Amino acid sequence: MTATLGILALLASLAWLAGIAWFLWFFRPPAVAAEGRVTLLLAVTGRTAGLPPLLAALARQTLRPRRLLVAVEAEDDPAFAQLRELEYLLPFPAEIVVAGRDDTRSQKATNMIAALARVDADDDALVLLDADILPQDHWLSWLATPALNGAADVVTGYRWHALDGAGPGRHLVAWLDRALALGPRALASGLVWGGSVAIGREALARMDLPATLARTFSTDGAISRRARALGLRVLTRRAVLLPTPPEGGDREALAFKRRQLQIVHLYVPRLWLALGIALHAEALALPLALLALAGDALAAGFVAAIAAVGALRAALHDRVTRAVGIEEGLAARAAQFALGLLAPLTAPAAAALFWTSARTRRIRWRHVEYQVAGPEQVRVIRRHRPGAAA
Repeated sequence: MTATLGILALLASLAWLAGIAWFLWFFRPPAVAAEGRVTLLLAVTGRTAGLPPLLAALARQTLRPRRLLVAVEAEDDPAFAQLRELEYLLPFPAEIVVAGRDDTRSQKATNMIAALARVDADDDALVLLDADILPQDHWLSWLATPALNGAADVVTGYRWHALDGAGPGRHLVAWLDRALALGPRALASGLVWGGSVAIGREALARMDLPATLARTFSTDGAISRRARALGLRVLTRRAVLLPTPPEGGDREALAFKRRQLQIVHLYVPRLWLALGIALHAEALALPLALLALAGDALAAGFVAAIAAVGALRAALHDRVTRAVGIEEGLAARAAQFALGLLAPLTAPAAAALFWTSARTRRIRWRHVEYQVAGPEQVRVIRRHRPGAAA
């Protein structure tokens, strides 16, 4: 039994390691930079510390956007006043759209639908982004180029957590999320991450995003499903990893990851199941550690090998962190190294976090609580003050 447990756990750890090594081996800055008129669409709620640096980063883009559409729920949302204060940071036009409320879909979907009404024939591409990213100067060019030159219909990237000042809960979330960012793309083929996605003009017309988002909980999930149904070419551009600074404490980080996993469970159940199998295989390191403590020499050997793989994963994660332009302090780097070295504890903790997403009937997203019976069966059951903590 020890050998079986050890082989399964070690293979799971090696699979994550292989994904990181593959990414680093093939990581290259894109050689082509297309020009075009790109409109940015940002749905936001609440006053956040990340908005000023985000707008400053958008102002530095090598591909200058045509304009920024920002959608908020209402004028009394703190985001509205903050955006008015910060408009001066942008060297291109910004328009704030007040969306109102609809209780049959997520508030983010309602915000986006309102902003989509302002998209016009002068846009060569539409780029959706989240408010918690801090994009590099070349981000927009790298993301939008394949949609502008016709190489792809939809282009998406992924987040990469920046961890200076983060607590243990956020470090655990980042450990899992970094593995997912570099994991086998075959499992997530055709999926988009709404925090950074470009849609070409023709694809945008075919997708009819207002109708696509009309009854959805997750905008990412709905866009992914619509793109697959239309047979659109969806490109995951591995070089587009977006620095995502920590905002909020451990509680907010864990709630964020739980919601993300709940969305995967709702919209791509086979991917959710595959992820669960992988995480639980790696979590077999815990019973191996217990056997090692009881004197099982073979178990101790497997635990040592798994810990060594975890430490190497942390070292390669650190290389990716620097490759995407994040310079983390010693404390953050040491915490990630410790999580890798303590794989017999880290892996079960990640598996436990996964199980918090098993129930999807009730989900809180920002200041709104939803009842979700299915991907397009959504009902708002309670609204809190915009900007209230989850």
